[in-house]
Amino acid sequence: MELELLSKDEDSMAIKLVGEDHTLCNILRKALHEDKHIISASYVIEHPLLEHPKFHVKVKKGRSPRRALTDAAGRIIESCDELRSELLKALKEK
Repeated sequence: MELELLSKDEDSMAIKLVGEDHTLCNILRKALHEDKHIISASYVIEHPLLEHPKFHVKVKKGRSPRRALTDAAGRIIESCDELRSELLKALKEK
């Protein structure tokens, strides 16, 4: 995955997620919406064959958009680790 910073200011950020699609964008959007400091988190894919997703996040004052994104990524990793652990346990028992 490659990230391209499109814009950034004190309370918002836009990035392009090169090589990604709806799968990662939806997971990231959901993780951000779990954060009480998020005003909005959305993405757009202007053309599914020609364009990469553009992801936008806007935060409340006192929170950095960079921190919100990295915290959301951490929560996604924790969920994946938990899923992996549960799968390994379930498959070991059978």
